[in-house]
Parts: sequence; C-alpha cells; structure tokens
Amino acid sequence: MNERIEGFLRVGRPLTWTLLRVVVGLIMAVHGWMKAEDITAWAGNLEAMGVPLPTLNAYLSIAGELLGGLGLMVGLLTPVAALGVVGTMAVAVFVVHFPNGLLAQKNGFEYPLTLLCAGLFFLVNGAGSWSLDAWIQCRRSGHECSSRT
Repeated sequence: MNERIEGFLRVGRPLTWTLLRVVVGLIMAVHGWMKAEDITAWAGNLEAMGVPLPTLNAYLSIAGELLGGLGLMVGLLTPVAALGVVGTMAVAVFVVHFPNGLLAQKNGFEYPLTLLCAGLFFLVNGAGSWSLDAWIQCRRSGHECSSRT
C-alpha cells in the first residue's frame, strides 16, 4: 500500500472512530438532558405512547441517554455506555417509531435505528484507541501511553 495512504489510515481510523463516538454520545447526552429537565412531562409522554411503567422507563431512558451519551463522549466504560444507548434506542425503534414506517418525515424509525446501530458498533468494538478506556488499559499494562495510537 502507498505510504501516504497508510499514513492517512493510521490517523484517519482512530480519528473517525473517535468522531463517531463523540458525536453519537453528544446527541444522546443532549436528548437525555432535555428529558431530565422535566421528568414528569417525559413520563407523561411515555404514558401517552402506551409505554408500560412510564415513570420507571422515564428514569431508565434518561440514564441510557444521558449517562450512556456522556460515557461514549469520553470513551469511558464504553460497553456499558453503549448498552444504555442500544437499550433506549431499541425501545424508541420498536415501541414508538416502528408503526410509523422508516422515514423520519413521518416520525419513522430511521434516526433511532441509526443511533441503535452506532451503539451496537461501540458495544461490540469498544471506544477505540483515542479514549479513556484505552488510556486506562494502557496505564494498567505498565506501558508508556501515547495519544498518537
């Protein structure tokens, strides 16, 4: 492979991995924060949508979105954070949006499905090399840790 391409990929892979993780985490955290600002209203919305145990599910969805999003943003406890995103978005897809079809313009499930798949990616693959998880793992191994890898 060409050295320029190899150099680009050496930086591009962890950069795009991190960019995706931070953006998905930010989106999730903001949505969780919005719900946390008025939990009673959010629980009422869940009840109106027919979600069982709306108060409990309000707290669970806020935890999944806010805490999961923050964890993804910094790449800390990434499998746990990603599980919060996956669980919340699975409910959004299959309970709330699925009856409306795919397209977002009809309140469909395309957007939460995209976030669900991104969450699955991080659940399976981890946070990547530019994350707190990677830094902690490196420190525990006793190696010198570099921000370049």
